[in-house]
Amino acid sequence: MKKILFAGLIALSSQFALAEAPANSTDPEFAKIEAMVKAKNLTGAYQALEKLAKQGNAQAIYNLGYLTQTGQGTAKSEKKAIELYEQAANKGYPVANYVLGKNYIAGSMGLKADPVKAKQYLEKASSQGFDDASIDLAVLLFSENKPESDKAGLAKLDPLVKKGNFQAMHAKALYDISTGFKNKDEKPIQQGLNSIQDLAKKGYIPALMAVGNMFANGNIIPQNLTEAQKIFTALAKENVPQAKESLATVNKMIAEQAKAPKPAAKKS
Repeated sequence: MKKILFAGLIALSSQFALAEAPANSTDPEFAKIEAMVKAKNLTGAYQALEKLAKQGNAQAIYNLGYLTQTGQGTAKSEKKAIELYEQAANKGYPVANYVLGKNYIAGSMGLKADPVKAKQYLEKASSQGFDDASIDLAVLLFSENKPESDKAGLAKLDPLVKKGNFQAMHAKALYDISTGFKNKDEKPIQQGLNSIQDLAKKGYIPALMAVGNMFANGNIIPQNLTEAQKIFTALAKENVPQAKESLATVNKMIAEQAKAPKPAAKKS
């Protein structure tokens, strides 16, 4: 259960990792570049970023990497994008360290999956104050299933949970549920469920997905396909990744249950 839960969290969060924009710079040149992007002048944006990158601007180098990865304003090349991310990371740009860490977790963009390198890059980004890196590092540590790793992961999450960071609260809830099942202890399971359900009520999408999956699977809470269907329908309308696939699965399960012969009524 523990491995499945945390693998799911990593997969869900990774879908958004590479699309996140880095923090805004005070450099007025970035305002001009942003205007070019909004005007869909991506070639101009790329050329302007190149000028800043040649001056050693780490944010510009990172953005060049992103445009190169996605093939916007230049030829698409994951290999060159990785090189640019590494340059930005070496200059201390936290988002670059984070993106490299995520790709070493997934083994994507031509990189071989390497948990050791993933931890190194995520630790750098975390130490630079990048909260998403701290959370993903905690999840990676939890997946090692070692007491010392669990302790280190909880230490990463605790200050963020206290700040009310939804993503950290969700990761901690999944940890509590997994630990509860491992130790056959109902208390952390219920604590984790309460936290996830509270986040779902607040509209936090990963928590809504988690609740929907719980209703569909019936392994942690009683199966309720109708409620799962409602959740996935709403999320699918918002184009949430994996929601349409989950909705299709639940619809199939409902259809199969409808076809199944009903148990014969007991004679009085």
